[in-house]
Amino acid sequence: MATSKQIAGIDIIELPTEWPVGPVNVFLIRGEKLTLVDCGRKLEKAWNTFNSVLRECGLSIMDIEQIVLTHHHGDHTGFLDWILEKNPVPVFAHTNCRPYLSRDDFHFKRGVEFFANFYKEFGISEESAKELAGSRGWNQGQRNKIEITLELDEGIPIPGLSEWQVIETKGHAQSHISLYRSSDQVLLCGDHLIKHTPAGIFLESPIFPETERSKPLIQYINNLKKCLDIPVRAALSGHGDIIDNLPALINETLQKIDKRADRVKSKLLNGRKTGYELVREIYPDRFEKAIIVLASDMIGLLDLLLERGEIFSENESGVLYYHA
Repeated sequence: MATSKQIAGIDIIELPTEWPVGPVNVFLIRGEKLTLVDCGRKLEKAWNTFNSVLRECGLSIMDIEQIVLTHHHGDHTGFLDWILEKNPVPVFAHTNCRPYLSRDDFHFKRGVEFFANFYKEFGISEESAKELAGSRGWNQGQRNKIEITLELDEGIPIPGLSEWQVIETKGHAQSHISLYRSSDQVLLCGDHLIKHTPAGIFLESPIFPETERSKPLIQYINNLKKCLDIPVRAALSGHGDIIDNLPALINETLQKIDKRADRVKSKLLNGRKTGYELVREIYPDRFEKAIIVLASDMIGLLDLLLERGEIFSENESGVLYYHA
């Protein structure tokens, strides 16, 4: 029998995924309006589990009055369209969710161009860079085109959830938000922090043309520190268990980032290297199968070291070389 946990009037529903991170959590908040936060992976098993839990709670899809998305990734927006087909409720999300939910072909085409150039700068051959950029599965048609009813950003009130405030927590995704209720110090942090595993930090193509790319690890660190200033009794994550000591997890995460950055810097003490050469050297057994994830990870660490003035870069024929 499917079950859910509850804390502070919030139902935590665990749904299966096929990914290494494990199950994903979605949340039912019983505010002025019954609000679903996130929509799991688009899998029949996840959909059936979700409906089973709703029945155990004495609810159905038709009782959901609105949906809030913490970010646009497929394990958080997966069966959104299945819900809306049955019950077309308002959808609230960060503005940067829009091109992904609306299936904006222009954004996806620009994304291919952006990453082809990025991978070339990273030190991958031009032919392989184009092939890799085109393999990212930009527009897989996993959901119908969906329009956001209200774009959420820090400080914007959420209709039907007057006790909650939006906190922008970019890093894991450029569309990432968290929700905070000060009355009992509960934080719904999406994938900003996960108790059992580091949150992935992913490079994305710019939402708007002719704008600089994001620096997601630097954003992530800044937003981790922002969360240190918020009193949190319990943080409800998009994956895994409730985080009951958020400051300790944040400080541990920051220390691990520093340690990994130091490792990258040590590889540059004896000569210059491209990002791709660093990935091959540090992850010799993983780089071929996981280059997309590892390139995002490495560019984040290089951005951080550059900002701190601990390394330098130079562009040679369209390829970036780094040295300490």
